[in-house]
Amino acid sequence: MDTLRRRIPFKIGEDEEESFENEVLDEQQQDEENDMVNHKYTIAVTLVVGLSCILHLISFKYSPLLAIFPAILALYVHLHLVFMFFSTDIQARFRLAEPVKFHSFQLLFLLSAVAPVLCLFLYKPWQTLLWWCLTPLVIFIAQTVTDAIQQNNQGISDLETLKYTAPGA
Repeated sequence: MDTLRRRIPFKIGEDEEESFENEVLDEQQQDEENDMVNHKYTIAVTLVVGLSCILHLISFKYSPLLAIFPAILALYVHLHLVFMFFSTDIQARFRLAEPVKFHSFQLLFLLSAVAPVLCLFLYKPWQTLLWWCLTPLVIFIAQTVTDAIQQNNQGISDLETLKYTAPGA
């Protein structure tokens, strides 16, 4: 009996979190996990864009005459981002046959750069320049989240193409 190796029981403890990370998900669990993460990303970006839009609306009535055009431009960019994230809802609500086409993020960055450039040329204080730089920051956040969602969806579709199908099995 001494030559046999003693059995050491498996203990669940600190390694419990690692076991969840290494867990293999089936197709339905992967889709559910992907949908949940995408929904969280969309809610977070909607909050950021909405709060920024509200701040621009509040500051719009206190803006001097020279800031009206950049404020309207920033509001346009914010509304465009909101419509971009709710495009499926808009398409379903208004029963549109084709999906709504949106401007590229490069064009939105260009439009949002008008106000900071004007601040630099008009020698506005740094606080004003920082305020107008928030719109490009919001666009960057929206682009990052959109890219992450597309990358997650692409990963799921790549996994589905790798699925082995055996006829008659």
